[in-house]
Amino acid sequence: MQSFTSILAFLICLLSILTVSLAGFLSQPVYTIPAAPVQNPSQSCRLELSKELFGGVGLACGKDLDRSRCCPVLAAWLFAAHARSALEVSSPAAAASGDLPMMPDDSQKCVNSLHDALQSHNIRIPAPNASCDAVLCFCGIRLHQIASLTCPAAFNVSASHNVTPTSTVTDLEKNCRNSSYDGCTKCLAALHKVKGYKKENERGRSKMLNRDCQLMGLTWLLARNKTAYIPTVSAVLRATMYSGLPRQSKCSPDQDNMPLAVDSLQLDNAHASSSPLTFWIPFIILISLVA
Repeated sequence: MQSFTSILAFLICLLSILTVSLAGFLSQPVYTIPAAPVQNPSQSCRLELSKELFGGVGLACGKDLDRSRCCPVLAAWLFAAHARSALEVSSPAAAASGDLPMMPDDSQKCVNSLHDALQSHNIRIPAPNASCDAVLCFCGIRLHQIASLTCPAAFNVSASHNVTPTSTVTDLEKNCRNSSYDGCTKCLAALHKVKGYKKENERGRSKMLNRDCQLMGLTWLLARNKTAYIPTVSAVLRATMYSGLPRQSKCSPDQDNMPLAVDSLQLDNAHASSSPLTFWIPFIILISLVA
């Protein structure tokens, strides 16, 4: 009888392990929009919407609309969803002529796409009022295509439409892997070295241009490895855009426990990994007692 009990307990544990593997497989994101060229880019927005985005935005913004807590997470996920599209050049880059006016950004059409996707998953971000939406008005999030910006000190755009980051942008890879206060501060210092032009007097509106080029640098980082960099990107966005300190960028101390954009899929997998085993434990104990 004891041998039979041991065999049965082993089979139950094996079943739980197989259930964990199946749960991990089924929990992979399935809401990705293929990055194929769209027929009418002026009326659509290509966002790669994943399970992590819906979970992260829902947790940070679904209840209370707090600028310092919701907006950095929302911005980080939106930049990540738009990253591959933002770095594609389908027409001659604006950098070919620095005197051309900046082309319109993707913000409004992408906000419409995001709102539709969130609503389809029963996630509603509260609006401050009837005339102010959460993304554009309240959080001030703007999305750009690399071709609509002029950032020769940050990105080189070739005649064949290849986008190559300069060393100041690639340095973000090694400086932005840690989302703690120290890691955020290190990433922020590296980000401040990303400029639109090599000399500040080469063009007016340099401060605004530098900020757009820095955001494109963070977008490039998210395109390289979203899972690795999105927590730090959200921390840096909080420091640069939502710190509440005028003319000052400062990372939030660790003890403030501010929310970050994290890979919620990993949390789901961890929960799925523990659930089957937790379910079978009482039965294993009961069988042992009967034996």
